[in-house]
Amino acid sequence: MKGPTPKTLIGVVSLLAVLSVAVVDFGRTAPGEIHAAHARVESLAEADSCSLCHGGWTTSMSSACLECHETIQAHIDGHIGLHGILGEVAAAGCATCHAEHHGTTFQSVNNISFARAGIEDRLAFNHSAVGFEMGGKHLDAECSACHEHVDAEIVPEGAHRYIGLSQSCASCHEDVHEGQLSKTCSVCHTQSGFDEHMFTGHASFLPLTGGHASLDCRECHGEDSSHSLEVLRGPAAARPAARSCAACHDQPHQESFVTGAATSQGVALAASLSGLKANALCTGCHGPSHTSFAEDAEAMTATEHAASGFALALPHAELDCAACHTPGVPYGERYPGREAEQCISCHQDPHAGQFAGLAFGTIGDLPGGAVNDKGCLVCHAPTHFTPHAFGTDAHAQTALPLEGAHEDADCASCHGNLTLGDLEVRQFHGVSSQCDQCHGDAHSGFFDEQLSAHGESPEHGDCALCHGPSAFSPANEFDHEFWTSYALEGSHASAECTSCHAPSAEPDANGRTFGVIHALYGEVTGCNTCHGDVHEGRFDAKGLPAKVDGREDCARCHSPVSFREQPHGFDHGKWTGWRLDGAHAQADCTSCHKPLRRPDGAGRTWGRAKGTDCASCHESPHGDQFDTPRKKACVKCHESPVSFGILSFDHNLESRFPLDEAHQKVECAGCHTAAETEESIRYRPLPMDCVDCHGVHEKALRRRRRR
Repeated sequence: MKGPTPKTLIGVVSLLAVLSVAVVDFGRTAPGEIHAAHARVESLAEADSCSLCHGGWTTSMSSACLECHETIQAHIDGHIGLHGILGEVAAAGCATCHAEHHGTTFQSVNNISFARAGIEDRLAFNHSAVGFEMGGKHLDAECSACHEHVDAEIVPEGAHRYIGLSQSCASCHEDVHEGQLSKTCSVCHTQSGFDEHMFTGHASFLPLTGGHASLDCRECHGEDSSHSLEVLRGPAAARPAARSCAACHDQPHQESFVTGAATSQGVALAASLSGLKANALCTGCHGPSHTSFAEDAEAMTATEHAASGFALALPHAELDCAACHTPGVPYGERYPGREAEQCISCHQDPHAGQFAGLAFGTIGDLPGGAVNDKGCLVCHAPTHFTPHAFGTDAHAQTALPLEGAHEDADCASCHGNLTLGDLEVRQFHGVSSQCDQCHGDAHSGFFDEQLSAHGESPEHGDCALCHGPSAFSPANEFDHEFWTSYALEGSHASAECTSCHAPSAEPDANGRTFGVIHALYGEVTGCNTCHGDVHEGRFDAKGLPAKVDGREDCARCHSPVSFREQPHGFDHGKWTGWRLDGAHAQADCTSCHKPLRRPDGAGRTWGRAKGTDCASCHESPHGDQFDTPRKKACVKCHESPVSFGILSFDHNLESRFPLDEAHQKVECAGCHTAAETEESIRYRPLPMDCVDCHGVHEKALRRRRRR
């Protein structure tokens, strides 16, 4: 094994040299004397104690400071005091504001410290920043009046220059109340002086007049009571609310009476039974100067009676008091606190309890569950029960406002009789506002499936999706495709509804006069339900397509705009078996299908083609030579659809006279000529013997004759 190399030895020696320099550097002396407050700490006064303040390998200077100054650390953590509002980063930078090594008498807390903390003038420091609102005489006091060591060069051990004071008044001022009252002096006193207090006086709660004038304070503010003077002068949180008259005096009035009086006097309802505002209710009849609550009912005026919540208007104004208030019974029974709207408390209910338990009755089904608080007076006048006063405006608050045809309807048409117990009464509450509860389904359930796909129905039922309250005629645009699965396009979109739905002279059982389509045309099976099939079923024959690109029936060829419009073209060969090629493809349709001056019985305006053989349209130049039952005999010679002059006749195959070499050179006209008695060229029949065209030799003729 080899030993260390020279390079390794040089590296080790260099490292040792650097470490020795560092050790020498650590041994340097401090730049100056430390402050006396630090110097009196034995561990800090030692020559090798630098790391205790400046930190070591694992600690910083700031953390070293805060390790001793625990109170400052607590302020930073709790966000209190001056250090607590600086922010953790700024507050932890101790050396930024507090210098050291400037001698034993140098103040580490000075004007520079305050300036670096953002406070230009320490004498004008705003104490509200640290939670102490200073005012009045405190603003004129010297700092040293509260901060004893503010100007000391050396703060005594265990003391502080600024922190550590209490904001309690008693920490600086003598408690003249000897602890009997709360030490929260600001409850009664201000910072301007002890002679100035904030107690506003007894008159602000209760004037001490009449029956209260001769009372001793302790009669109302007993020492052990919840309203004792000690409690009222104690902490604000412990003080009870101001008392109302009823807190000390029994009152025989029912809550409804008090509530009515509060409303008439403009006193908040929530405070009608307690607190200072409630006292105003009592003094409306019982003045604070009174010495007795003696009753004097005969002296109660109509205005005072109205303040109770029951105004004496007609017909009650003409009644004797005894008619409602029975004499000789206890106060609570004689004056039960009835309200003017509670007619039922004196009068029988003609509706047999239909509106019972509904807070004096609700009007039908009020929107949002609103409650009617007027009772009988919602429908009836206060002076008489008949005739009723329930009009269109009142009905508008129910679930079915009276609009359109409903406005003119008789009440009895919707409000029939109802049996409740042994009584038969007119039903008002609980009548349904759904259309189908009064009106039959004029569509006989036709739209039921579409309704289930529609989702939520309007407030008054499914009928309101299309119909309004004025008439059954649709008030909203009718989506014909959605409801019937038949889209109105082209001519159908511009046609009158009555074209398909013929109106009837008399309405049916459901009041319908709008005709149903099957009544006019029968079962709907396609276009021919309404439109006759001018093609007489030819295009529905076996082998022809029943659907083309998703289009059925007449739409295979025609547009809904017009029967003359064929947006997808017409494949003549597919539909008729007669392919249009050559000259036929260039010909106008009317060449074969003559337009008719008037539609025929099927409604057709184009004439039918004469036939499918050539002779149906083209005159034969051959006379009767080629008469044959075969309809397409012409194509044996004239296969070209372009011109009859282009022949496709094969003499060897199509005739009984094959052309030999000699005859192939002969022009057709050499054999096929027109006879003197004929206008057309003769093609058949023609003689096929040689002598018929070439004749015979004289010797041969004689030989034949001898035979």
